[in-house]
Amino acid sequence: MEKTQAQILRHHGGNAEHARTMITQTYARRHDIDFWEFWNAQMGVVISKGDYLVDLGAGIGQFIEDLAIRYPDNTAIGIDAAEYMLAAQISLPDNARMLKDDLNEPGAHIENGKVATVMANMLVHELPQPVNMFKAVYKWLKPGGRFCIIDLVRQPLADYLTHKYPDAELWNNDLSRDELEDVFEHFLEHNRYHADDIVFMLKSAGFKLIENTPQRDGRFVRIVVEK
Repeated sequence: MEKTQAQILRHHGGNAEHARTMITQTYARRHDIDFWEFWNAQMGVVISKGDYLVDLGAGIGQFIEDLAIRYPDNTAIGIDAAEYMLAAQISLPDNARMLKDDLNEPGAHIENGKVATVMANMLVHELPQPVNMFKAVYKWLKPGGRFCIIDLVRQPLADYLTHKYPDAELWNNDLSRDELEDVFEHFLEHNRYHADDIVFMLKSAGFKLIENTPQRDGRFVRIVVEK
């Protein structure tokens, strides 16, 4: 757990407050009308009364709160490892709870075969290896349950740097060595997996591919698989 917590904090630039603020303030944008239309069409259709709904890398619990309100006959469970997220957890409905767990080696007590949906939004690229998490999700899901991944995927360096520095300030301004090294370290982390890599691992774990949709000019992907 400590190794994973240190890795997450390092990935977030060592600034826990900034990371928490950025993630929480962009929640509404990432869960807009289009997102919920997708959710209802691809994920909500497999949810039955009494099923568990799981969010991986749940932050302070915003998506868990939404799920608990939208599905009052279900239990919503959020999982996160970062203390600075868990310490700021929002007040949740009675049918929701947060768990502290290391998703590099999941040990959360979730009953196998009871979960209808699992979401991993902007999580997979942070994991040095997602294999153990994918195996755990497969066990948790009921037959016909679905797993959705929305994440950054590999792109050329030119596209990455042009997006980050659209006015070519990388080349026209004097940037510090620390800033330059941070940019390239994040390039490596954000380009950890190609969409095909994620699909390959999911299929190898036993999942059936339902959707593989590039998003935001191919910098992101939305993948849905089914047990």
